[in-house]
Amino acid sequence: MTFHLQKLASWLAVATTAAFLAPVDSAGAAPSQGPIVISRVSATDGWQDTGFKVEEGETYTVSYLSGGWTVDRRSFPTVGPSGYAPSVDSQIYQGCKLNDHVPYGTLYARDGTDDATAMPVAQGKILHASQSGSVYLRINDDDRCLVDNAGSIRVKLFKGIPATALTDPFHHESGEAQAPYHVVQGYHNTEGGCVIGRGPDHCQNQLFAVDLEPTEGTTVSPNVYSPAPGIVRWQDRRTGCLGMDLADGRNLTVCHMSSFNVAIGDSVQRDELLGVRRTPWVHLSIDDRRAGRPYQPVSLTVTASGWDHTLDGASLTPGHEDGTSGVGTVQWGEHSYRVRYEEWVGLEGP
Repeated sequence: MTFHLQKLASWLAVATTAAFLAPVDSAGAAPSQGPIVISRVSATDGWQDTGFKVEEGETYTVSYLSGGWTVDRRSFPTVGPSGYAPSVDSQIYQGCKLNDHVPYGTLYARDGTDDATAMPVAQGKILHASQSGSVYLRINDDDRCLVDNAGSIRVKLFKGIPATALTDPFHHESGEAQAPYHVVQGYHNTEGGCVIGRGPDHCQNQLFAVDLEPTEGTTVSPNVYSPAPGIVRWQDRRTGCLGMDLADGRNLTVCHMSSFNVAIGDSVQRDELLGVRRTPWVHLSIDDRRAGRPYQPVSLTVTASGWDHTLDGASLTPGHEDGTSGVGTVQWGEHSYRVRYEEWVGLEGP
């Protein structure tokens, strides 16, 4: 096993040391949901003030744009803000993380100067400010272990929820607005084709489709709630799918419903009831059906046009370094389905 030599410092000793706050480069951008700040976060500095101000209780989004970093430039490769895959993370000395359960290299955020508010945001996340002040960002690597780091990433911060960012379609049966889930079924995964229900489908037809399934043990409502605001343009009762026009003109497809609660032409808000699901998972995908772009699939990532196509604020990029796959069986009522799992660490629901 290869050890990261600089990780041998005691975490307890570091906990009593004040964090070094380095300046970051910030620049304004054309707002779509309010003021936008673009910040560069260095792997060689601790908590870094982005200059992005929030008020207690405000909703804001952190979204990854570009770049990469490493926690040991001599021994480990550059990765994105989701950090190292478990197979690589396990080779690094485990005594110098902000959180023992989160991979080295993961992007972290906090509100103000209170370490208690720190949480991993990985590719991105929709957050609720627990206190007023600046938003700080850093790499998941303790201050005393930064000397052998290298690289930086660029992120976008703005108030509210991205205009076309998708949120999960599940509700706790207790009435809570969202439920823990994971991503399954073939996002950018064409290896061997996808197997689900009657035969191949998403890999060929929906290159960037995801199916979301509630985390095991979670009690959720069978209802399906709209993951974004839009206008219902089509429905297919055979497949249990409907399509919605998003604010940027793209089509959002939501599938696997046994019945619909909305009609063609209805304007729906985020979190509005769409129907009842008939499988453990709900399919989500975005495609471009405007003139000259028939059914062109759109990846869940930040787009060049400035619109955000993400899942709970997280960009899912081709070849995502946290991806793992395997074929398994899911039981739903009297039916058994074979699914190809494609899960991303860090994309559990709130």
